[in-house]
Amino acid sequence: MENIRNFLLTLTAAISNCSMYSKDHPSVDEFTRRSAKVLDILLREAGRLDIMHVEGKFIINETPLSAIGLQGIKLISRLKRKGVSYVKFLPAVTVDELKQFVSEMVEIDKKMPLFPHIKTGVLDVEIDEDKEYADFDSDDISSFVSRQVQMAKNIYDDISQARKPDMTMLYEIMKNFVAAFRKRANVLQLLSDAKSRKEYTYIHATNVSALSMFQMEGLGMKEKSVLCDVGIAGLLHDIGKLFVPGTSLEKKGALDAKEWEEIKRHPLYGAKYLYPIEGLPHLATVVAFQHHFRKDGKGYPALRTMSVDEHVCSEIVTISDVFDALRSVRPYRKDLQTKEVLLIMKKDSGAFNPVLLNNFMRRLNGALSA
Repeated sequence: MENIRNFLLTLTAAISNCSMYSKDHPSVDEFTRRSAKVLDILLREAGRLDIMHVEGKFIINETPLSAIGLQGIKLISRLKRKGVSYVKFLPAVTVDELKQFVSEMVEIDKKMPLFPHIKTGVLDVEIDEDKEYADFDSDDISSFVSRQVQMAKNIYDDISQARKPDMTMLYEIMKNFVAAFRKRANVLQLLSDAKSRKEYTYIHATNVSALSMFQMEGLGMKEKSVLCDVGIAGLLHDIGKLFVPGTSLEKKGALDAKEWEEIKRHPLYGAKYLYPIEGLPHLATVVAFQHHFRKDGKGYPALRTMSVDEHVCSEIVTISDVFDALRSVRPYRKDLQTKEVLLIMKKDSGAFNPVLLNNFMRRLNGALSA
């Protein structure tokens, strides 16, 4: 079972990176090689590897799996969009063949070609795609948002009690937000306001998740798996604050130098916590570490070694993070209106990627006027 999970993890990582970058990106090569290595072990053990999905059920070598994790869910979603309901891997599959399969999985509008040792096809079972979006009701957005916030609270509560996040619940939030955007929900209606400092962390996380997915859609990245990865990164970007002493986070007055230095360590705490979690998109770790970087180099954490280019998704989450923080009530100031927030962000040009900020402002102004 461990090898199955590793295969799903590396294969979906290869596909996600191919979708986000290109088939020639080094990360695609790396994850494909790792996937091929695990696949070789599985094929030597069983002589074949059959992956099938039927009405949301995941079946490996004719055995249904009840706990498939986030990666299994993501693979089902990709296969459905490709119009494929089963994949059969045969012995002697090569790394190059697997890499071609990864590349073809990204091309949604193209028919899957024939491979020497990878067979794909469609079962005679109709899958109701509308079930994917059943949770979103445009006539009751308030209840919809409350459900997402409650799930985010449950995830944060689990982490605060040293339990791993519920991957199924995490993906459920992302799937629901994708459904909302595909039904043209106004992003401003998907944002919640924290009524207390205790609520702020998980409500802010939920807002940042929705805002980051909203930005990605505005850049033309509408593929569900990419949106989900960015949304998860947004939801968990501040998870390191759970490991910062509460007195510093909840203090009403100005922080002293020691308290401020401790809070500035939360990106490191977050990345350290997220990195070893199996099935979590690697992007979540990157964003947790980088979301307080600035384009002018004045952000944190400070790096003593060579400079690191900030990931574009970290830049996206940074914009979402700052926007929601400014529009929310905080212990040291009142909340600000949306147009006030955008004006402040525009003036602080050194903090953000200008192309991404312009995209965000354009889309948000459209939401304001809708």
